[in-house]
Amino acid sequence: MTATPGNPGQPGDPVLGHLPDFPDGAATPARYVADGREVAVLVVRRGAELLAYLDLCPHQYLPLTWRGPRVLSGDGERLRCTNHGAEFAVADGRGLSGPGSACGLTPVPLRLDPDGTVPVGGGPGPASN
Repeated sequence: MTATPGNPGQPGDPVLGHLPDFPDGAATPARYVADGREVAVLVVRRGAELLAYLDLCPHQYLPLTWRGPRVLSGDGERLRCTNHGAEFAVADGRGLSGPGSACGLTPVPLRLDPDGTVPVGGGPGPASN
């Protein structure tokens, strides 16, 4: 799910970081706490747009980054599970190939605040400036 600019969030929405914390053209692991549990996500930045998914392969429920953080394809279009090689579309999380092709990644809604803060929440839509 991509972050939406300026959508009002809830007070206390967990903050993943600030826009510069997520390098352009990279998939960056991040964590936040929800309901007392730590949640691991991957944030992909494309310019001022941010897309986020749970860092969890739906094939066997292991982190996509289990064997290392390099999960983004060279063209920036696919996320690849380091365990089984399943590939997912960055644009929408749908399964593309491998054992996860019938599954999809779970999107995480983000918001991009005017000061560059990136909280979780804010509803669907692209996170952009």
